[in-house]
Amino acid sequence: MAEELKDNMQPEISNAPEAPAEAVVEAPAEAVVEAAVAAPAAAATTVVAAAEAVAEKKAEEAKIADEAAKAAKKAEEQAAKEAEKAKIAAEKEAEKARKAAEKEAEKQRIAQEKAAAKAEKKRQKMEAEQALINACPPQYKPVSTSKYFWFGFLSFLPCIGLIFTIICSFAGRNRNVKRFERAILAYYIIGIILCLIAVIVVGLILPPDKRAEILYALDEILYSVGL
Repeated sequence: MAEELKDNMQPEISNAPEAPAEAVVEAPAEAVVEAAVAAPAAAATTVVAAAEAVAEKKAEEAKIADEAAKAAKKAEEQAAKEAEKAKIAAEKEAEKARKAAEKEAEKQRIAQEKAAAKAEKKRQKMEAEQALINACPPQYKPVSTSKYFWFGFLSFLPCIGLIFTIICSFAGRNRNVKRFERAILAYYIIGIILCLIAVIVVGLILPPDKRAEILYALDEILYSVGL
């Protein structure tokens, strides 16, 4: 069986064309040269691709850095604007406070000047009045309100009031006191006249029963006031 297979293969082998030795040798050499030429080209392509990738990465990093720098610059400008606004607002508030303080100080100064002028005017008035009082003769000197009050109080006391009024009306040294006491004496005289008229009317005109009632009422009134 083996011999038959060998015999069948031999004609095929013997019929195959024989390649020259040089062709056999040259074919691997060309492949090696092509491989040697292709390897640096592939390496160069890889290096170029890597360089391009690095360049793209650097460009992207530069772009990011540029955007960051722009953002930082923008933030710095915004902060500067805010600081300028705050400075202007502070200056306005300070100016407003200064004007308000000046206005208040001016107002206080005017009020003090008015008060001083008023006090000076009052002092001058009092000095002028005192000068007039000093220039008056003793019998014409003005009488204070408190003296008028006590003169009136003593003049209207029961029993002794009339006597005090008569004495001051005629024996007083000050003319103003005399006029005041004479006015009170006029009230006394009018009262006495009215009382006399009432007594005459009650005693002469009214009937006895009415007169008795009126006298009884007067007695009760006088008793109630302690007279």
